Amino acid sequence: MFDREIKFTLDGGFECELPKMVKVRQHFSRNKLEDIPQRINQELARYPNPERLQGQRLAITVGSRGISGLIPVLQQTIQFLKRHGAIPFIVPSMGSHGSANAEGQTKILATYGITESSMEVPIVSSMEVIEVAQMSDGVSLYLDRVAMEADGIILCNKIKPHADFKGQVESGLLKMLCIGLGNHVGASSLHRYGFHNFHRVIPEAGGRLLEQINVPFAIGLVENAYDELMDIEVVEQADILSLEPKYLEKAKQNIATIKIPDIDVLIIQEIGKNISGEGMDPNVTGRPGSGVSGFTGPNISSTVVLSLTEATHGNGVGIGMADITTRQLVQNLDFSAMYTNAATAGTLATAKIPMVMGNDREAIVFALKTGPIHDIQNAKIVWIKNTLELDNIYVSEGLKDAVESLEGVDCISESIAFEFDESGSLLPWIE
Repeated sequence: MFDREIKFTLDGGFECELPKMVKVRQHFSRNKLEDIPQRINQELARYPNPERLQGQRLAITVGSRGISGLIPVLQQTIQFLKRHGAIPFIVPSMGSHGSANAEGQTKILATYGITESSMEVPIVSSMEVIEVAQMSDGVSLYLDRVAMEADGIILCNKIKPHADFKGQVESGLLKMLCIGLGNHVGASSLHRYGFHNFHRVIPEAGGRLLEQINVPFAIGLVENAYDELMDIEVVEQADILSLEPKYLEKAKQNIATIKIPDIDVLIIQEIGKNISGEGMDPNVTGRPGSGVSGFTGPNISSTVVLSLTEATHGNGVGIGMADITTRQLVQNLDFSAMYTNAATAGTLATAKIPMVMGNDREAIVFALKTGPIHDIQNAKIVWIKNTLELDNIYVSEGLKDAVESLEGVDCISESIAFEFDESGSLLPWIE
């Protein structure tokens, strides 16, 4: 039905003069690593007794998220392992992502520039798993067969707040171990506990798996609010459980947010799995698909999502958290990838389709005309590129006074009008 116009009655139709927008800069703490190769090599140099790596086949995990600086981190790690006689290779570790098949997961890595050519090691992708341990209630814990057949597993992942639950351990090394490396079978099994139990499930599952496997070391990555690496930690296996909560707290203190507290219409230019596990980060919007409490964000009346990132390969999971979208976005959805992801996670709401408008302009007008707004020219509109890049955003003139009263937020341009092409598509984001 989304290949044709949907006709309905809207008071006054779609003719509407849109408010003008002002570019705004949000300021966040910006500690960052200036020399990533140097830092990872410093961390690796602290590794005790590297001669024990000689002759070991070691699987390095790589997930489905975009991580700043990941390529040099992997390249330097691989060189370190080779210098000490190890035989490293990469294993995609992303649960059900990539449509839950080996080829799809390899393609996701290639999107980030992670290929056999760039890494100079094999990438071995398989969805086969073996049972490795059990939870206290008898539920089986699975790990990737290829990784388990290696002599050891090197966990490498970003540590950050999760998009569906809150706890001392959220998205990071332990989650990659018990869900990412569990492939479709393992991820599906653990997600049946429900996200409201993940604050205890992830630490228990991770701890039980660590008792059964060899992890020569793990690499924890922490980003700042500008999506830049601010910290790299090489952690020995015995320290993973105790140290990951500390890195998570550092990540939480450096997450980017929308500082404007009340918004009539939030326009999100793009969502995708490379942006967040839910396409648009609930830690920014305050809207988790899991329904779990603990998330905060602005008071938003309507959220409009206009497009998918190229790197998400049609997986629009998270679109269900929007109120309004466009026909073009829906036509670009890979329902197989999206439904597989949502079904595995047990967050069906993330894959629901919101109200669908004919183009970007209609979506924005519809949001304005259906919101609690008496004077559209004074509407409180915020336009962001995505939920990762929040230093430069646009706000409507009706928010200028509010912006000027906020600490760490400045208006940096004159008022400009929304611009659309002949098809009604909003012209590309202006940096």
